[in-house]
Amino acid sequence: MKERPYYLHFEGMDLAGKTTATQNFIKSTDSEWNIRRNSLSRENPIHMLADSLRKAEAYDAEVLGNLYVAALMADIRSFQWPDKDTIQDSTIILRSIAFHTVRGTPRIREVLLDLLPEHPKFDSSFVFTASIEERVKRLQQRMEVAPHEVSEEDLMVIKKPEKFMAMEAALIDTSRMAFHSVIVDTSTLTPDMVIGVINENFHFEK
Repeated sequence: MKERPYYLHFEGMDLAGKTTATQNFIKSTDSEWNIRRNSLSRENPIHMLADSLRKAEAYDAEVLGNLYVAALMADIRSFQWPDKDTIQDSTIILRSIAFHTVRGTPRIREVLLDLLPEHPKFDSSFVFTASIEERVKRLQQRMEVAPHEVSEEDLMVIKKPEKFMAMEAALIDTSRMAFHSVIVDTSTLTPDMVIGVINENFHFEK
């Protein structure tokens, strides 16, 4: 019998297949999972403020970056291990490090890297990726089926592919270093194969 709830980490830039993998993994376990997105807390008012201001394009990257740092610090200081099996769907720290590495705001990146050792660790960590070509196909499908779900971040794969891939490379490098993440390239894998890779690297006990 397991002694405490599982805490898994699923990360991935846009159109990497992370959402599909998360949904299929939960179905495959036939168990209930809690999902926390970006913030480690159920509710983080600083993070919600940062997100709302970012979407409103109210401030520049440096001002918003400092606000996300504050949100991350609040997460770390108030963190408690989940009381039920949980998937952490993305993290403030990895997304922010990736962005500011490529954006060229070194002061914020340095603060984020200093916070890495304090960040809670996961039972297992997975970063999902895919080729630009496969992402473009997925974007085209999304634009046809659910155009209202297409975000400006999604469009980076066709508007700024080099910047997009540089951000992903920074995210992967940091996640490997901090969380010993398993990298899952979904470009040519079926959904069942993706679940197989997860199961090979994580033993799930009901």
